[in-house]
Parts: sequence; C-alpha cells; structure tokens
Amino acid sequence: MHSPSTLADRLDRVSIRNEGKKTEETESLDANHPGVKPSPATSHQTTSTGSFHLDKVLGHSGLPLGNSLLVEEQGTTDFGSILCKLFSSQGIVHNRIENSVTSGNTHLIVLSINQGFAKELPGVYKGSRKDIRKSKIAEEEAKVTVQNLTGKTNAARSNDLKIAWRYGLGNESSDKEGLGKPNLNDENKNYSHQFDITTRLMPAPSASEITFISPLQPVQVVLNQVEQAIKKQSGKIIRIVVPSLLHPAMYPPSMFNLAKIMPLLHGARSIVKNYGSRCILLASVSSDLLDELLLTQIENTFDSVINLEPFDQEMTQLLERAYKSQPNKIQHGLLHIMKLPIFSERGEMHVLKSSYAFKNGKRKFEIEEWGIPVDDIEDTETDTPTHEHAGVEHKTDNTKVSVEF
Repeated sequence: MHSPSTLADRLDRVSIRNEGKKTEETESLDANHPGVKPSPATSHQTTSTGSFHLDKVLGHSGLPLGNSLLVEEQGTTDFGSILCKLFSSQGIVHNRIENSVTSGNTHLIVLSINQGFAKELPGVYKGSRKDIRKSKIAEEEAKVTVQNLTGKTNAARSNDLKIAWRYGLGNESSDKEGLGKPNLNDENKNYSHQFDITTRLMPAPSASEITFISPLQPVQVVLNQVEQAIKKQSGKIIRIVVPSLLHPAMYPPSMFNLAKIMPLLHGARSIVKNYGSRCILLASVSSDLLDELLLTQIENTFDSVINLEPFDQEMTQLLERAYKSQPNKIQHGLLHIMKLPIFSERGEMHVLKSSYAFKNGKRKFEIEEWGIPVDDIEDTETDTPTHEHAGVEHKTDNTKVSVEF
C-alpha cells in the first residue's frame, strides 16, 4: 500500500506535467496572429466568427478560444449554414494575410461529407461599383509607368475626380460603407472582414488550408483524425466547423440515437478544451428535426447556443408593407440567445428571447434590436371614417350658419 506522501508526490508530478503541456501549447501560438485579440469583457483570447454583429452579440467581440458555438434554426430555412460559411471564410482569409510570420496561421477542419463546401465559401466584400472603380484607378496610378512618371494623367479621369471632390461623392460613399463596418484600429484591422455571399472565395481553399473528415466513420476514428490534423498544424488557429449537423440528407437514421451522436460531440468538445489556446468549434443544426431530449443533450455539450426563428408568412407580409419604401430594413427572423461563452459557464443568466432580429443581406449577416413596426395600412383604415364624419359636421355647420343669417 502506498503511503500518502507518495500519492501526493505522484499527483504533484502529474499536475506539473499537465501545466508543462499547457504552457507549451500556449507558447506555440503565434503572438502576432492578426485574427486574435483579447475579449473586452474577460480578456480571454478571442477570434472573429466572420460576422461582426454575431461577434458583438456573443459579448466578447468574437468567440473565445477553447469554446464552441451551436447555431440552432427553426423551420426549413438554411440561415445557419450561412454563418458556418462566414466562419470558414474568415479563417481562410486570416490564413492568407501576407504579413503573417509563418506560412499560414489558420487551418480549417470540416466535419461533413459535402466535399463541395470549400467551393461555396463567400468572398470578401470589395465595396460598391464606385469603390471598385476607384480602387482600380488607384492601382493604375500606383504602377510605375511613363505616364505616371511624367505626371501626365488622363483628362477624363482628372475631370471625374474634380466632380467627385466638388460634390463630396467620395465622402458620402465612404460614410455609407462605414455604417455597418467594425471600428477597428490599425493593429486589429484584419481581425474581422465583411463577406459578399453573392461571390465566391478565390482561389478556393486548398488541401493545405482545409481538411475534410467524414463524421459517418466510427467515432474513435473521427476523433483521431481530428486530433492528428490539429497536431500537424502546430502554431495555427484551428477552426472546426460542423455544418448541418444531423441533416437527413447526410446522416443515416442510426446517427439520431443518443448512443451514436453524443460520444462524437463529447469527444469534439474534449479536443477543443485540450487545445483551448488555439481551437474553436462552430456547428449548425435544425431543431425541428430533433426531439426535445436529443436537442437538450446536444446543447449541453456546447459553451454557447443561439436560436434562429425565421418569420412566418404573415409577419413577413407585415414587414414588407411597413418597409415598402425601405426594403433593406426587412428582417428575416428573431435571434434568441440561450447560452453565452464563459458567462454561462460561470453561472450567469444571459438568456434573451425575442430581443434581437436578424437579416441576411448581400454584404453581411446583420443582427439588430427587434421592434414590431407600425403598419400604415391599418392607420389609414382607422382614419378614414373620422375624416368622413368631420366632413358631415362641416357641412352641417355651414347650413346652420346660412339659416341664422
């Protein structure tokens, strides 16, 4: 039988080894990574989800490293997959930043059988047509040519610039573009980007930037492949994405059993925590396809959970009437906050339902405070009888005055 002192010594050695591993893992991360900054709330290292508004809603200006996010969605829409694609594109863009110290700083792991996912990632938003034209002009002027060296410029181009300066067109466009952009300083200018869902990320991610792993393999095989992929990409941020979890088109009926899916999710959570200094996880799921028990168990394996509730046809028609002259203000649904990273783990209650609305536009996935708009048609219908009644009274008064006279 071992003495208590011997057991204590062994426990101390184990803790020292674990601390050494954590220290080594923390130091292996590039300190100058452009996509990492401290959380303004807790000072935890945080990276962007690819959506500036979602970063803000999570309370940390992003998703803290070592944490996971589950995007639930009601109905038959597919807004959750858009957030998965923005999350993935953000990682690829970070990896392609030229001033990175090493060759690449981020790697993407996709748990899906959809090999075409890499070709569906949205490209970076380059601005309006005027902004693209101005950037091309600036690139041409920056080139070393005889025309630029002699100081001779195109007369038409000079005339256009004079007109733009006189009427302030350049300032107006820049102000409009800056309304929804994150206010980042030069140090964090590459932390978050805007993406255009109508374009594609070019060139498409290569095998050195993205790893596909089929979740239909035995659980231990999947987890081993994920961990091996992480170890190969030492010093890099690892983004694990699970788009359309338990979608019937990709997952067999056997996967809807608790004994099948929960070991996979618990194993993925364990890996994210073991490599917490440089690993995050995002998954999307349709809540209508799962029973309440299975959905609750899945939620418990994630550090943060949001729920997307698209509007029904009646509410959509109301919004279309209310914003008839401003179609860009039409929201697509409500966003409910069920859990927040780090805060909920501490026991803080941050459940917010029907407080935010979301809309998916060409330029960005927007989240704003929700308020029911006023329907102008109802106001017009209620005001019409009053005007008619006022007209009758007016005629009666005129008749009365004429008789007295």
